[in-house]
Amino acid sequence: MTDLAQISVISSAEPALKKLQKSKIPVYNCKKQGAEFIFCVKDKDIKKVFAIFAKPCYNVGVRRKSTKNRFLSGLLMRIGLVAGALVFAVSAYLSGFLVLKIEVTGSGGYLKDAVRGIIAEEGAGEWKPFSALDKPVASGRILSLPGVTFCNIQKRGSVLVVRVEAEPALGNGVVPRPLVADVSGTLRKITAICGTAAAEEGAPVKEGDVLIYAGVQSGEKWVEGIAAGFAWIECKKTCEYFAADGSENSIREAYASLNLQAENIISKTHSLQSEEGGVRIIMEIVYLHKISINLT
Repeated sequence: MTDLAQISVISSAEPALKKLQKSKIPVYNCKKQGAEFIFCVKDKDIKKVFAIFAKPCYNVGVRRKSTKNRFLSGLLMRIGLVAGALVFAVSAYLSGFLVLKIEVTGSGGYLKDAVRGIIAEEGAGEWKPFSALDKPVASGRILSLPGVTFCNIQKRGSVLVVRVEAEPALGNGVVPRPLVADVSGTLRKITAICGTAAAEEGAPVKEGDVLIYAGVQSGEKWVEGIAAGFAWIECKKTCEYFAADGSENSIREAYASLNLQAENIISKTHSLQSEEGGVRIIMEIVYLHKISINLT
């Protein structure tokens, strides 16, 4: 029978059997071994046996559990081992699947905040899967940072390591401030290579307005960094130039004095005003003005 447990008690066989019989406990496979009386009872009767031989002089104990209990104990042990192995496997998988830490190394370490901001914008972050990162785009954006000459993104275990190398001369010249408009006009184009655009194309801007913030928004957190990029602002201005006469040559000299590249001029008109000793050339110009920060 599979539910028989083997019991040992320090006692003579006859008095022990009488006690068991009196309590109507079936007994199986009895034998005497030295001072021990060994017998088997069903699992359900084990507590009764211990109650009968409760006195210290009997020294009762279970020599061998029943086959059924041994099987259940082994099964529970195996379940515990399997569960532990499963937990270990899941933990190992998650630590290899998720990014638990981000490290920025290399000579471009001064760009750490900007790099972490780019990584976050492109899908990666702590407790996020590495597969969520758009690695080519992130690498390209990091390489576009001022002074950066090399970028390598790789995952080592649960750590996302971003190695950034930069030329020292360029790296030391980084200006840690936002891009601010130095003229008033209409913003025609803005490109934020690093940082966050603070104005929209087509919007009016005034001198002193921030055009590119030195940082990025990562979820609910603002990450400080650097601003790198450029903007084109459409400007208008009126300039005067005094010349001996109103000839074509004098007019060319007047426009040349503005020191504006021809391709940046959108429109221009002029008028002549006679004065003693010559003419005053009054020029109305609409042109594009470029401003940049942390670009080589």
